[in-house]
Amino acid sequence: MKYIIVTQTYPPRIGGMQNVMAAISERLASLEDTHVFPDHFLSKKNNFSNSQLQIHNNFSPKLFRPFIKKYLIDKVYKDNDVVICDSWKSINAVPSKIKKIFVLAHGQEFLSTNKKFGSIKKSLDRASCIICSSNYTENLITEFKVTDTKKIVIPPTYSIEVPPKSRTKFKKKSKLVSLLTISRLEERKGIIPVLKSLSELNKNKFLKPFLWNICGEGPQTNEIRKCIKSFGLSEQVKLIGKIPGHAKVDFIQNCDLFVMPSYKVKNSIEGFGISYIEAAAYGIPSIAGVEGGVLDAVTNLKTGWCIDPLSLKELTDTLKDAINNEKKREEYGLQAQKDFMDYFSGEKVFRKLVDTITI
Repeated sequence: MKYIIVTQTYPPRIGGMQNVMAAISERLASLEDTHVFPDHFLSKKNNFSNSQLQIHNNFSPKLFRPFIKKYLIDKVYKDNDVVICDSWKSINAVPSKIKKIFVLAHGQEFLSTNKKFGSIKKSLDRASCIICSSNYTENLITEFKVTDTKKIVIPPTYSIEVPPKSRTKFKKKSKLVSLLTISRLEERKGIIPVLKSLSELNKNKFLKPFLWNICGEGPQTNEIRKCIKSFGLSEQVKLIGKIPGHAKVDFIQNCDLFVMPSYKVKNSIEGFGISYIEAAAYGIPSIAGVEGGVLDAVTNLKTGWCIDPLSLKELTDTLKDAINNEKKREEYGLQAQKDFMDYFSGEKVFRKLVDTITI
């Protein structure tokens, strides 16, 4: 038996799903031969050292790519192999003779799908099992009335390792409460509502001294930069920009609170929220939203605060509570770390995946 991964999202392209698919393929390759069929070319310098992981490049134009990929998969596939697709779209590149197909479902791809309803249902009906990122995603899929297909929820945290103990030691005390956001800077992340609320709280001296590091880039970067200045927060809020992976760990383990109260904007929503779990691994609680799959990642008043960031009162009260109450932050952070160890570590979710695809 071998594993065949059919994906449109894979490194060196950057993104959450790229990291998920890379982590799944690397972990599977530690067990059996694993063949990855991406949509783009990977040079040799991007190949992984594991000899059981093979990348099958596709040089064809986008229009012909699914057909060429289908041909390449057909040449590699044997009857007892397991096929894993990164989304319903990738099933289109799987030869019709293949029956054992596991497909990942994230959430956003099932919003406003009136024009694609038939295509999505047809693809999902081919799957042996739909692996949902969250309970929210599982609920979205029910409208497609998929026949004879099993559904299971597995958090997409395959890439998050248990930190070494030396990394999780309690950090040095500081007079400043350190806030952190690491994300693509776009409207649904809730950054500008937080800036507005912090500005009012800060003017009225309702908060302990704080420093908020915002890491990332995106379409809202310039707007956020202007808001920081116009709200008089240039001393308290720093727009860091894009950071490498090793720097991410340094920022997380030196912060007190992760801030990303996301909300739905048109058809854009948080399918799960891997960033909250990355913070939880280091004992950091989060301020999250209440829409999408984030309620699977952050438990309100247990591992953080889940709020509607468009409610000024709710957001203001939460920021006051989270920034000023050190004891509560530590309590929620410890519980977040415990939940990470129990449910979300890369090894735990991978074992659940293996148990699912080997039935």
